[in-house]
Amino acid sequence: MSRPHLLIFDVNETLLDLTELRSVLAAALGGGERLAEWFFRLLHGSLVANATDSFRSFETIGVEALRAVSERQGVELSEGRAEELVAGFRSLPPHPDVSAGLERLANAGFRLIALSNGSAIGIPAQLTNAGIIDRFEMVVSVEEAGRFKPDPAPYRVALERAAVDPGQALMVAAHDWDIIGARAVGIPGAFVTRPGVVWTVPHDLPELTPPDIGELAAVLGA
Repeated sequence: MSRPHLLIFDVNETLLDLTELRSVLAAALGGGERLAEWFFRLLHGSLVANATDSFRSFETIGVEALRAVSERQGVELSEGRAEELVAGFRSLPPHPDVSAGLERLANAGFRLIALSNGSAIGIPAQLTNAGIIDRFEMVVSVEEAGRFKPDPAPYRVALERAAVDPGQALMVAAHDWDIIGARAVGIPGAFVTRPGVVWTVPHDLPELTPPDIGELAAVLGA
């Protein structure tokens, strides 16, 4: 793989730590297994939105999924409380390796952008809260494409806005489906193997599988 010019970062879990929010959500839903169901329903909702041209924001689908799980499990959860829980995504802390790792990459001359399924308002709020917004040249929300990742459209929007060819970019994500989505438009990937993250799709692992952003910087020679 040639040295990339542009690094495209996923945000949730790749850069930001979901541990505390997972605990809050699990308590609200009555158990960790129900939290897992919510994550599946969230992804399911985004894929259905893609397939039916019914795009809604990440936050909206997140609330819908929370209320669906709570109703199925007989747990009382008002719409207002569901909105508060989903808003917790805006106050996630960064993983310990992230700030220094991004700084090393930026200082080494890599262009850095963020590409997330979050909203155009939510992503900057997340990165600002985490203290890393200034590391990024730009923030791209899937709202600009009207499609959620891993649909090819958001990746193409990111490439167009950055004015680079697919082979000059690298998708950095802790989600296998995100790497596969990027591959669909010719962008190679770096799969960040955070604790508990596993590669589950029937495709070859990417060449780069760093455990964190600091190691990614080291591998890329930053």
